[in-house]
Amino acid sequence: MSTELTGAETGASRWAVPGWRSGAWGRFVRGVFRQTLAQPIAEGRLRDVDWPFGLRAIVAAGYGMFALAGFVVILSAAVRRNSTLIISGSLGVGMPDVTVWPMVVLLSFGTASLMAAVLHGPAWLKIIGLLFVLAIMGTWSLRTTGLRQSPGWFVAGVLIMIALLVLVIVRWRRPFAWWEFGAAWALIGASMTVGVVESRSGKSFGFDFNVQLLQQTAGLLGFLALPAAMVAGAAVAEIVVGGTVSAVRQAQRLAHRRWPYLILAAVCLLRGLQAVRQYLNRDPVTQGMLAYIPAVAIVIGFAVIGIVVLRISRKHAAEPTVSELGDHLGAVGFAVAAALIVVQVPVQVGLSVLQVLAGLNPDGAASRATANTSFINNAVDPMRVLIGAALVVLAIRAARRGQPDRGLILGCVGVMLLALARNLFVKDARALPIDADVVNLVSTVIVVVAIITTGLRGRLTRQRALAFAGLLILSALFSSRDFISDPLGFLLGFSGAALLLFGLTWDLLTGSGWGNGDSRRFPRPTRVLLVLTNSVLTMTVLAYAALIRDGSTTIYLDPYAAFGDLIFGTALLAAAVVAVFDVASRDATVS
Repeated sequence: MSTELTGAETGASRWAVPGWRSGAWGRFVRGVFRQTLAQPIAEGRLRDVDWPFGLRAIVAAGYGMFALAGFVVILSAAVRRNSTLIISGSLGVGMPDVTVWPMVVLLSFGTASLMAAVLHGPAWLKIIGLLFVLAIMGTWSLRTTGLRQSPGWFVAGVLIMIALLVLVIVRWRRPFAWWEFGAAWALIGASMTVGVVESRSGKSFGFDFNVQLLQQTAGLLGFLALPAAMVAGAAVAEIVVGGTVSAVRQAQRLAHRRWPYLILAAVCLLRGLQAVRQYLNRDPVTQGMLAYIPAVAIVIGFAVIGIVVLRISRKHAAEPTVSELGDHLGAVGFAVAAALIVVQVPVQVGLSVLQVLAGLNPDGAASRATANTSFINNAVDPMRVLIGAALVVLAIRAARRGQPDRGLILGCVGVMLLALARNLFVKDARALPIDADVVNLVSTVIVVVAIITTGLRGRLTRQRALAFAGLLILSALFSSRDFISDPLGFLLGFSGAALLLFGLTWDLLTGSGWGNGDSRRFPRPTRVLLVLTNSVLTMTVLAYAALIRDGSTTIYLDPYAAFGDLIFGTALLAAAVVAVFDVASRDATVS
């Protein structure tokens, strides 16, 4: 048989991807799937490593409660349409009657998990957790109406709270035991039962105080859920970055000859069309021409912090690993979110005091509005500046320790916080809106300029072409990151719940790795139970918000998820762009 090729066959083989017949595309798909989904879940989930007896059953029950709360969110619209809404209290909370007891079970389980988690942690964590749980129990059982009408139930509530206090004292220095969770859940459930019994008299007059108690409990626990909601807002961005980086890495290993240049040309065309469409359909308020001023400043800030971090880390022979940026975001994101929430506590206390003082004036309403605005402008933004500056310092410190990945994440988050504190520099921050899509569009222009410059200088190698194509794909996917929340939001009734539902599930599967550690101050059972508490309580608060559909009566998590997407999602995108630019400058393979 002749082995000579015709001209057409020679031309076809020139454009063929090597390994096509041996399954190169199959390896490409498997590699992307493994690095985007399988590997993050395998490394980030809870693992049964030397768990004490009974902890596995508690974790299984926690997963079940998380799934139950998720189903409540998914079915919330249908449940509201086919159930009787309970209207109780001056705020007029409308809650489906069939969901009252499921919510009681979910809230009691999450509270019991919190109590069991802090029971073997540091002393400060025990005290804070105990006070928090006692406040919830007191909300249900220590009520003045119960004291007047049935003092026996009031006394029973006091005794139950004392029993929980005794449990904490007795088990203060003891190792974990599975029955502690059961005892805490029984006591918390009994306290809520006392509240339900005390509310029976109100039902005869058409008032269901159980709904008000659920509202107060969800509002109190909502503060614990805010950090997780902020981190969950960046879940889609994390998947986009992970998937794009893994695809570029696989393509650099498999694609040869002229295919990288064809891929780059196609991606440039598609991203260009998307950018033009995005610009024509822009929001004139949040995405107008003034929005490009802070966007350019933010991009410059990203570039400066990226150059500083990479130069310092290179002195210590450390190069960024783009595929690990998402892991570092999960490691530092929750701490940053918790810090942002904690600094709001004195702000809220100050606002309450100012409202009381302003109410004493004749012009109470105007005074309150002026005091609130002044207090927020003078307190929140300086706190953001302090946290942002601290993150920049920590970024440089991480670079000096040879951790450029963590340094890039810390620095980019710090830049975003510093940019959001623009109230300190302009009278009206609305005059300079910050929009992640505008920042993304500016970065796209920079990538295109880099491609043209590199091509004119004759330095556009195959590796660089695929790296630049990956940056444009990353920008395109980030611009369309609502591809998850929009379809689910149509089914659920509002897209914010869809984003949180997906983000919380992703974080439970991939962001629970810190629960596998162990130390003297934070033993493994405490870490595992804190993971469960964080996930179950946040999903439960989301379920409650989905059921009542009234943001004025509870803590809505949607704005915090959007805020997390703006801060953490944009910072992750920026860190990935800076790292890939660094790889392209060295003509190396994306790692």
